Amino acid sequence: MFAVQTELRRRVRHRLAAEAVFTWRSAEGGWLHGEGVTRDLSVGGAFLFSLTSPPVGATIHLDVLLFPLEGGTRSLRLKTEGTVIRVEHGSDVGNEGFAVVLEGLNLGEGCNDQ
Repeated sequence: MFAVQTELRRRVRHRLAAEAVFTWRSAEGGWLHGEGVTRDLSVGGAFLFSLTSPPVGATIHLDVLLFPLEGGTRSLRLKTEGTVIRVEHGSDVGNEGFAVVLEGLNLGEGCNDQ
């Protein structure tokens, strides 16, 4: 018997490894900070590899730096908010991270100094 896996995403995610930083509020109300690398990204969601993961249900502020393509000189910075919907703890280092549903995207000219 074969199990059929159903795709629940409404938008196609594109494989993209880009540097990302994110913040969220702790249960005590303070701001927490994390860094990671995107695994994939779409208009509606993303998955980030990170050793630091906000809890499921947390609202995060996400900032992704999109470096220029070969021969390009300008980078883009994607800023958005989202809600963490899944946290994965990998057995191998580098496989842990989290999935987030994004709530709108803001693109602006980036800079290489974070």
